[in-house]
Amino acid sequence: MKAARAGPSNPGSKELPVPKDPNCLAGLSFVFTGELSSLSRDEAVELAKRYGGRVVGQPSSRTSYVVVGSDAGPSKLKAIEKNKLKTLDEDGFLQLIATRKEREAIREGAKEMERREKVAAKEAVAGPAARVLMMSGRAKPSAANQLWTARYAPQTLKEICGNKGQVEKLQDWLNSWSSSLKSGFKKPGKNGMNIFRAVLVTGPPGIGKTTSAHLCAKLAGFTPIELNASDARSKKLVENSTNIMNASLDGWMHGGQKTNAAGVTITDKSCLIMDEVDGMSAGDRGGVGALCALIKKTKIPIICIANDRGAQKLKPLVNVTYNLTFRRPEPAAIRSRILSIAFKEKMKIPANVIDQLVQSSQSDIRQVLNMLSTWKLSSSTMDFDEGKALAKMNEKYSVMTPFGVINKMLGPQMFSPTSRETLGDKIELYFHDPSFVPLFMQENYLKTQPSRIRNLDGPEKTLKHLDLMYKAAESLSDGDIVDSLIHGPNQYWSLMPLHAVLSTVRPASFLYGMGAGYGGPNAMSFPQWLGQNSKQNKLSRQLTDVQARMRLKVSGDKSEIRQSYIPALFPHVVQPLMDQGASAVDDVIEVMDEYFLTREDWDTIVELGVGDRSDAIVTKKISTATKTSFTKKYNSRDHPIAFHRAELLGKVPKKLAAAGPAPDLEEAFDVEDEIVEEAEEEEKEDTDDAPEKDSLIKAAKQKGKGKAASGPAKGSRAKKS
Repeated sequence: MKAARAGPSNPGSKELPVPKDPNCLAGLSFVFTGELSSLSRDEAVELAKRYGGRVVGQPSSRTSYVVVGSDAGPSKLKAIEKNKLKTLDEDGFLQLIATRKEREAIREGAKEMERREKVAAKEAVAGPAARVLMMSGRAKPSAANQLWTARYAPQTLKEICGNKGQVEKLQDWLNSWSSSLKSGFKKPGKNGMNIFRAVLVTGPPGIGKTTSAHLCAKLAGFTPIELNASDARSKKLVENSTNIMNASLDGWMHGGQKTNAAGVTITDKSCLIMDEVDGMSAGDRGGVGALCALIKKTKIPIICIANDRGAQKLKPLVNVTYNLTFRRPEPAAIRSRILSIAFKEKMKIPANVIDQLVQSSQSDIRQVLNMLSTWKLSSSTMDFDEGKALAKMNEKYSVMTPFGVINKMLGPQMFSPTSRETLGDKIELYFHDPSFVPLFMQENYLKTQPSRIRNLDGPEKTLKHLDLMYKAAESLSDGDIVDSLIHGPNQYWSLMPLHAVLSTVRPASFLYGMGAGYGGPNAMSFPQWLGQNSKQNKLSRQLTDVQARMRLKVSGDKSEIRQSYIPALFPHVVQPLMDQGASAVDDVIEVMDEYFLTREDWDTIVELGVGDRSDAIVTKKISTATKTSFTKKYNSRDHPIAFHRAELLGKVPKKLAAAGPAPDLEEAFDVEDEIVEEAEEEEKEDTDDAPEKDSLIKAAKQKGKGKAASGPAKGSRAKKS
């Protein structure tokens, strides 16, 4: 058995250092392995996080330092050697805390922002264009009066957080626009983008899509012209091209020397940015179709921006544009930029607090800046607890898929000792999809490597694993009982939080650990119960039909037919075809006719087989020629019918079919219908006494009116002949 972690050999023997900077470990990631002499593992991890460091479980090429103690793990030592990582002992780790200062990159970034603002302020005062704008009342507000989202918008590609590869693709597409236009968009280029006249940028809000489009257009020498949801973009207005600053959109499409209302010359170096195209609806009816038509003939680049690529209204755009998908940046990619902004604003915020804000906003940079600008009005510092409260207050909720919920619930962090999620947070994951999440839990709860048995080995580990599986399965069973009360006749919906605990939270608390989302070997799968339940319902209906036909010969109910009669019929209707082939078809059909079984009932008997008689095994042992012969011979013969519906015996009379089923009560007939029937009977009696009906009387032919001879007269001649 593997020994549990023993703890430090000399706890408290070394004095904790006083750091020169509270964020001295900002930007560094650490991995701890083995036992330190004076600090426990939890104390060392807390110390690294307190001073802005990030602690991960496994070393990788991105790990800054690995702190190695005694009895280090062999797998981590191999990873250190493979990735050539820097290592520290306990003394080196404490020395790093004592001597390291905040990263110079943050200070340099803040200085660059200040320099840029000073240059902009001078141009705003001294430039001739600035004086014209000031006189017209359209002067740009000073940096101090701007929103932080506009004030600190990226000015270079280096300042964009995340999605570097997608931004580079967009930049290359714009740079090669002129050559693509000359070639008629026939050459795909290295990214395959140069055959498209427009690009569709999709991704969650607040991650820099619009900023990247503007920046790439400016750097490529284009003048960006943006239309967003605040502009009217209906089909008529897009086609007439008179809605945007009194400039002609057709002029933009074909280039030219037109000017807009602000006096800015629009040339063939203009770039049209259509923001929020998935919001073109209602007043913008038909705008997407008109935009697609313009894209097919445009001579200037068009960048369309949307949040949801799968929106139904964007299907026409998907076919005529190249799709660039932007993803939420990792907190580490945003941290440095936010820290530079905070430093420039003289705010003291630790890196771990920034990470909290980024995670709570789902990596929405715009929301993080708005939170910090609001906080700056009352305070210039923010500690960990204040950051946690602010993050909770401004938390951004997003609906997760069942796969995302189950990966998070069964992951190693949710129930770890350092987890900050409360019971309410875990129950909230269940309510993302309360009908599917329990099914996903039941399907995947055995596919993890439980963290609870990580330090055990041998038989004890196996027994502990079995015990955890038993407890999780028992909790799932209790959840099914509660579910029957919720969806039963009384519908106790107030029990849903209890159902969340029993069906999702409690099983995960036993078996959480390394799963598919965290490098585990077993992938999370879709619940097979849904398919099996559908198959069970189908087989139950088919078994009902078999029992209804066989009841003339047997006296069992559905369960007896399934358990007793079908296994007894198998050697007589299925086994001969497996053993003797086509020669046994006649005998099989004779037995089936004796019990009023149809060809479909034979398929049901095969499908209901289990074990050695399962349908997968049986169908392999019956050749295709035998199946074909069996089907042809069965269809070519007449077979006894146990029961039938009336309409199967012949056609329903047209009069009865049109009138529908007759009512049970005589009073239900309409009076008008009765009068019509009596009139028809009187007319019939009169026609019977008419001379034309008498076979002995022959009607004289009328000249020229042979075709108009009456039907009864023709009938009398036929009878006479």
